[in-house]
Amino acid sequence: MPTEGPPRFSVVVPLLDEAATLGELIRRLRAVMEAQEGGFELVLVDDGSTDGSEAILREQERADPRIRVFQFTRNFGQAAAIACGLFAARGDVVITLDGDLQNPPEEIPRLLEAIEKGADVVTARRRQRYEGTWRWLGSRAIHRLARQLLGVSIEDIGGQFKAYRREVVDAVRTAWGPGKPVFPLALWLGFPVVEVAVEHDRRRVGHSRYTLRSLLRINVDLITSFSTLPLAALSLLGALCFAAGVLGLLACLLFGSRSGLASAASLTGIGMGGSLLAAGVLGQYLARVYRNVAGDWPGYVIRRGPRGGAGGPR
Repeated sequence: MPTEGPPRFSVVVPLLDEAATLGELIRRLRAVMEAQEGGFELVLVDDGSTDGSEAILREQERADPRIRVFQFTRNFGQAAAIACGLFAARGDVVITLDGDLQNPPEEIPRLLEAIEKGADVVTARRRQRYEGTWRWLGSRAIHRLARQLLGVSIEDIGGQFKAYRREVVDAVRTAWGPGKPVFPLALWLGFPVVEVAVEHDRRRVGHSRYTLRSLLRINVDLITSFSTLPLAALSLLGALCFAAGVLGLLACLLFGSRSGLASAASLTGIGMGGSLLAAGVLGQYLARVYRNVAGDWPGYVIRRGPRGGAGGPR
């Protein structure tokens, strides 16, 4: 049962409609963490579940003071749930994992072993993966993009099976904002990462909630959160369009043909399209700055905190 003072370990789990496996998840997490020295807590974040998860979570919380439950007012997304749990965690080491049992809790000691050897951040590399075609393609795109933007060579950037030291969590807290995924942010801040091979199980209940739309959104968040590469690319595109326009105009002056005029008109259209595209991407950056500076767009809103306490925006 609980020890005096903050626990040594915090386990953060984002949850969305996992009522069918919640009992088993908590039982297995307790069994694994009770074998570790220093005490632990389970920080369970309900990301707007509608399947009765709330009642199960509150019952588990009442029965075990080591469990702390945070409930969002609606579904804010897994990245927000991870951030909420991470920032609420009190342990010296914080472990995060998915709530669908695809990350076996019994693999947690592999991550903790790397932490004990001095790692600041540990990420799990899944030995085998169970996912559909769109998820596989989307994951490959995200991994490739993240490796380029963050300058890391780890194989499996995706997934939420990670471990962080307290100093990493504290640093991420100061730099986090809505739309910024925690793990890439920790790497962007310069903390070295160690990759550990773990088992990965099939999802036993339901299906993956990662759609093509959500995968595209993750890629957009990665690009706009950690890089100005799109701005450089658009500048290059603008220069190319301008050069092409000049060449088209010279062709019209030299040959005076209708086809030349048509070509010039086409190039003008391309230039206008490039301008509109540039305005759209710039708008994404400006919207991100506005949300973070104005402070009126929280990353998530907690409806009820642990033991029924008051929530609020973050």
